[in-house]
Amino acid sequence: MSSVSTGLLPDVRTPTRHRLADEADRIAYDRYVAARNQYKEEFLDLLEAACANGGPVLEVGPGYGGFAALLLARRPVDLRVLCTDPNAVAPLRERLGEAVPVGHWRPGDPLPDGLAGRFALAYSVHALGECTEPADLLGEFARALAPGGRLLVNDLRRDPDPFILEYTLREMAADDSPDGQYRLRTYLDSLRGAWTCAELRARLDAAEMAAWVVDPDGPMALTVEHHRAP
Repeated sequence: MSSVSTGLLPDVRTPTRHRLADEADRIAYDRYVAARNQYKEEFLDLLEAACANGGPVLEVGPGYGGFAALLLARRPVDLRVLCTDPNAVAPLRERLGEAVPVGHWRPGDPLPDGLAGRFALAYSVHALGECTEPADLLGEFARALAPGGRLLVNDLRRDPDPFILEYTLREMAADDSPDGQYRLRTYLDSLRGAWTCAELRARLDAAEMAAWVVDPDGPMALTVEHHRAP
């Protein structure tokens, strides 16, 4: 398949390090992530259903792509967002408006004051690629849940359906425009930094997080789910 091969995905993951050195990089990455969101309809369905009982909702993620806006367009909720990239805070505030509090959280730090034990639903999209210790990130994230709360985390997986992956890469490689080649490079970088279901399961088991569920979500993604006891 020309210069693109599914063999570009290594057995050992390489943590994602997208180049976001300046405003042009951040705008390009924001557009890339927004385009990827079109494949998250089933996850949006899941989030919308999980919001049906009300209660505050927390999103944690890179802040690019405007995923929170997609959820709010479906169901107005009491939403708060934490961006793992501080550069995304200002544009996301502009996108979401004053009604949605947006702040910065650096994975590895404790949750900001007042957020622990507060949320009926916490979710994340596109947040695991740069993470080196997913059990630590997920465990701290789960501290945001109120009793009976639910945590849902969705991301790419590095063990996708090979036929779907080959088709996707062929389609992307066919676009030889600068934007098309940027999308291809960034997608491959994201895939190389993604976790497999087995890798995440092993990390959670090692951290004694056996009650957490890790499942494939369609041919290209995975979902991690956790319920806090009532």
